Parts: sequence; structure tokens; C-alpha cells
Amino acid sequence: MRTRIVVVAAALFGVSCGAEMPEGPPFRTDNSVPMLMANILDPAADLLWDAVGTVIDETGETHWEPVSEDDRTGPKPSWMQVRLGTMALAESANLLMMEGRARDQDQWIRFSEQLADAAMQAFEAAEAEDADRVFELGEAVYNTCNNCHQLYWVGDADRGRSVE
Repeated sequence: MRTRIVVVAAALFGVSCGAEMPEGPPFRTDNSVPMLMANILDPAADLLWDAVGTVIDETGETHWEPVSEDDRTGPKPSWMQVRLGTMALAESANLLMMEGRARDQDQWIRFSEQLADAAMQAFEAAEAEDADRVFELGEAVYNTCNNCHQLYWVGDADRGRSVE
């Protein structure tokens, strides 16, 4: 009896290993990478990069950082805007890795993963309302973007403005 159970289990295991994996959902990748960059990634990155800063000029020093939605007046960014931008960046990294968009399965994927990781860390910093950390992570996102652009976006005079 015991031998039959083992034989049946082995046969079922063998059949399941030979079965084809089900196909995933029918993702649509009609929008080009330049289209995603111009309309999702760049505006989202601007929400992060414009969130914290200091300008020193002849009139003195001007510093800004996000405020709560209730305290928001004028052009000051809010913490919610920073969270929205960083989450859009993190999820857009997934869009860049989709078949039909990924330029290769090596460095392109690594840059996309680095973007997702830095953006999620910036999201966590925005949730904690840590302006210094948001500023630091803005640099990490910038460096990842710039490294990718140097390798994959060479010789494009309209860099960042193409909306194909």
C-alpha cells in the first residue's frame, strides 16, 4: 500500500512539473519609454527633487521643505505630493522592466530596480516627514536616472521632452 502511494505521488509530481505555466494578464505596452518618461517619471521625479532645497543669494537664504496639507500655502510642496511622486516613481520602475520596454535584461533591469528601491526609501522618508532624508534620496534617484540616461539615452537633443 505504501509503495502505491509513493508511486502515485511521484506520478502526480512528474505531471505537474511538465505542465505549462499559465500566461499572465495581457499587459499593454503601447506607450513608449520616452512617453512614460515625459508624462509619468519626469513629473514624479520633479515632485521629489523640488520638495526640499535651499537657495542662497544676495537677499539671503531661502529654505523650503514640505508641509502638511493643512499648512500648505502658495507654491510650498506638501508631504502628500512627495509621497505621490515617490510612489509613482517606484511603480514606474516596474513599467520600465516590462517586456517590450526593457532594453536588455542586464543593466536596464538593475537601473530600474535601483530606481524602485531609492523611490520607496524616499516614500518612507516622506511618510516620516524627514526632509533631510528626502533630500538625500533625491540625489540617489537623480544619480540612478543619470547613470541610466548616460548609457541608454545618448545623442538625443530633446532628452526629457520627447512625447512620441
